[in-house]
Amino acid sequence: MTKNRKYLININQLRNGFSLIELIIVIIILGIIIAASSSRLRDITVNARVSAAVNQVTSDIDQAKTISMGMRRQIKIIFNQNNETYTIYKNGNVFSDFPGSNNGVVNLSEDNNSGVDITSVSLNGSNELTFTKWGNCLQSGTIILNNNREIHIKNLTGYWEVINS
Repeated sequence: MTKNRKYLININQLRNGFSLIELIIVIIILGIIIAASSSRLRDITVNARVSAAVNQVTSDIDQAKTISMGMRRQIKIIFNQNNETYTIYKNGNVFSDFPGSNNGVVNLSEDNNSGVDITSVSLNGSNELTFTKWGNCLQSGTIILNNNREIHIKNLTGYWEVINS
């Protein structure tokens, strides 16, 4: 009979659960882990947005070159650092049906790319990138996004490369 009573006491002790101090310690540890991971998550999302913006800009450069050769028209991309946009022109008029644009304008600070900043544009001293009707690039230079991603563009070929600084 004493064995059964001892067994019942052990079962009752198991049903007591966690003490308040144990629960507080677990909550504090979880809070520390969440705080540490949230700052890393913020960095990861900003980097992903900048990478997406770099992909957008470089693919639009390639597409502008291809369209200029295919349509035998001059295509110009004019970058606007003030509102993080660039506008595509065909023969001096806004290229309103340029793929992926909103009436010829691509906004890098909109929706998925919020937090992306065109830090500087230096294309032979201007903010314009021009492709002739033969696909030749008239400027060379650098476009910098968020102070750490540089897109270097070569004259004539329009070849670009991305450098993470």
